[in-house]
Amino acid sequence: MGKKFGTAIDLDSFDLTEADLQLEEFDSAEYLNTKASVAAYLSFAAQSGDAEHFKAAIKTAARAQKMAKIAEHAGITREGSYKSLKPGTKTQLQTALSILDALGMAVQIVPKESLADDNNYAVAA
Repeated sequence: MGKKFGTAIDLDSFDLTEADLQLEEFDSAEYLNTKASVAAYLSFAAQSGDAEHFKAAIKTAARAQKMAKIAEHAGITREGSYKSLKPGTKTQLQTALSILDALGMAVQIVPKESLADDNNYAVAA
């Protein structure tokens, strides 16, 4: 039983399916249509510290700009790019850097926010 605004709701009384709700799957790639949006998306993913999350974000950004075109610019095959960005794989740093370059992105190393305040560095977004 769930509560909403202090009123008890019997969630089991709703017999709805996803089809009834007409839900559509969300795809971040549909919203990555500027370099600024790609940079912000990838920066946020990188800041998570989770390599799998960052790799998934690179894949999403590459899909947004057509993986075949990005792979060609990166010097790898489309299939190779998908394989290297597949969850659980050990992506080579050079491959990731090549794909980022093909996306028009560059890697910049900056101090963590806690260190940035101590050293008067500006953290790039």
